[in-house]
Amino acid sequence: MHLHLTESSVVLGMQGTAEAERAYWLSREKVAVKAPVEIDVHAFHDALGLMYPLNWSNSENGECETFMIAEMFCGNVTEIYARCGVRYFRMRDYSNLDHVEILHRVKEEFDLSAQ
Repeated sequence: MHLHLTESSVVLGMQGTAEAERAYWLSREKVAVKAPVEIDVHAFHDALGLMYPLNWSNSENGECETFMIAEMFCGNVTEIYARCGVRYFRMRDYSNLDHVEILHRVKEEFDLSAQ
């Protein structure tokens, strides 16, 4: 049996550079990022109980809270959860976002500026 390959991932891997590898993983992170979606209270609390939350924060008035799953989805991207009043949201984004940036993205996506 003869196998004719026009492209070999092994050869490409050996010829790849560190810059190409970095560019590949950065592109994978970008693809992994997902916009906020509304979820129910049960999904929010189920996620909170999965593992110790990363960057769990509350607004000063207690109206909003955010946290991240400590395990990364891809590179520096993780699942992020937010509560604004009685509405709950999930998004996938970079783990270096802070509480204010997360709330800004959720409020922008769902037009919650009045809340």
